[in-house]
Amino acid sequence: MAVSFVQRTFSVDGDGEVTCRFFSPEPEDGGDFLCRYEMKWPEGSRFRRARGVDAVQALLLAMQMAHADLLSERERNGRQVLWLDQRSLGLPIANSIRDLDPDGGF
Repeated sequence: MAVSFVQRTFSVDGDGEVTCRFFSPEPEDGGDFLCRYEMKWPEGSRFRRARGVDAVQALLLAMQMAHADLLSERERNGRQVLWLDQRSLGLPIANSIRDLDPDGGF
């Protein structure tokens, strides 16, 4: 069973929090790896997963997906999502959506 091994907490709308927990990537049949993550919002948890050719890629893709989820909350729902009181969320970002986060991402 996967174990949460890293997490980051973001502030939401000034008075709430969302915690993103990443679970250890696990091998799947066929050689790929699966990395699950959970985003715990004030209104409830959301679970997603990313698949990669190895554990590192699976984790990086999960982090990119979480970053996209957080940016989506800004864009679609007008939520203010910050990390350390800054708009930069300090997570990797896919090149295809880099323009949605001009403040940061790597």
